[in-house]
Amino acid sequence: MEIKCPFCNSKMEKGEINQDRYSLKWVSENHSAKSVKLTSLLTKTYVEAYLCRDCNKIIIDINQT
Repeated sequence: MEIKCPFCNSKMEKGEINQDRYSLKWVSENHSAKSVKLTSLLTKTYVEAYLCRDCNKIIIDINQT
């Protein structure tokens, strides 16, 4: 299945982002919102992501963790 970038409509490349020493998580700029855990040290050490090389955006489905 081909994924199109929602910003520029170019074809996106499927890949993964691996954690290193700590789990990956998104944290709000103002730290008041709940963080979103993207990986787990024990069960899933990577997250699938789609890269648009034309507009330099990465999209991650947070429901896969």
